[in-house]
Amino acid sequence: MKRLVLNESAGPAPLVAGKEIDRQLKSKIDGLKLDFFDLERGGVDYEGLKDSDAFQEYKAAARGLVSFDPGKLTTREARLAFWINLYNALVVHGILELDIRKSVKEVRSFFQILCYNVGGYPFSLDDMEHGILRGNKKKHLLARRPFSQRDPRKGFALEEADPRIHFALVCGSNSCPPIAVYEKGEIDEQLDLVSEAFINSDEVLIEKGKKTLRISRIFKWYKGDFGGTKGLLSFLIKYRFDPEDKDFLTGVGPGLRIVYHEYDWSLNLV
Repeated sequence: MKRLVLNESAGPAPLVAGKEIDRQLKSKIDGLKLDFFDLERGGVDYEGLKDSDAFQEYKAAARGLVSFDPGKLTTREARLAFWINLYNALVVHGILELDIRKSVKEVRSFFQILCYNVGGYPFSLDDMEHGILRGNKKKHLLARRPFSQRDPRKGFALEEADPRIHFALVCGSNSCPPIAVYEKGEIDEQLDLVSEAFINSDEVLIEKGKKTLRISRIFKWYKGDFGGTKGLLSFLIKYRFDPEDKDFLTGVGPGLRIVYHEYDWSLNLV
């Protein structure tokens, strides 16, 4: 499968010291957020973004990642913020580069072929999500782990998956959480906030009379990250606001029926 590395295109990389590249890239992503991201509803103004000065500046900063050593991200918080922001930015970059109009499903293997060169290593979207942020877990039961034991990229991975990342990673689709930009010094508070927003949205519906829970397919795909059904219920109880909902989920017992929403892969337009 041929990879499409988006930050090795023609054009000068910024003259920035390696240790400063992640900070500059974060600044450029912040610039995109101000004018082109709808932080409440989750959409992106792709048409406005495509020819903007802000996007050209972002792409120049992304070229600097080639000389950035991800091993310098020594704390869990720094790794979470960096790789979540980079994942979301690469999705947007890829949608524009490939001129996607309706859905990322227009491009076969979108999440496997799109890459950035970071420190001389290729990182696809799947590498970032499953290899780095999920602690080198399989994408699905029949898949291989993203990084082999000898792969030097494995050394950059988090030790374990934090299930809250699933409400921060944005796949360019309507069923994704709203896009945001994350700070290493505030990452845990930010992940709590996006988890609360998602758990108290229409993506989690409780029908007490029918003992039915209607939830996003995110919870099906990554059930293991939440600790199975028991862990999932505990997660929902923690972040659900309504005390009656909390009581219901606490005492529901084994008869609970879980139904997963269809995932809307339509492009997340403003």
